[in-house]
Amino acid sequence: MNNTLYYAGRLAQLLGMWLLVVDVFMAGPMGPSPKTFGAGVAIFLAGWGLTKVVKGPS
Repeated sequence: MNNTLYYAGRLAQLLGMWLLVVDVFMAGPMGPSPKTFGAGVAIFLAGWGLTKVVKGPS
């Protein structure tokens, strides 16, 4: 169970980073979308927090 939660946190980190990169590269003249950028940061931080709470694979 711990491994599943740990890897779910890692997956959330990857998804958050992907959202940030896509938002930055697809930005128009007004810059990146604040909603998408904020969602990427929130998902990344949630994944990071989950990996800190759950002990990693041994």
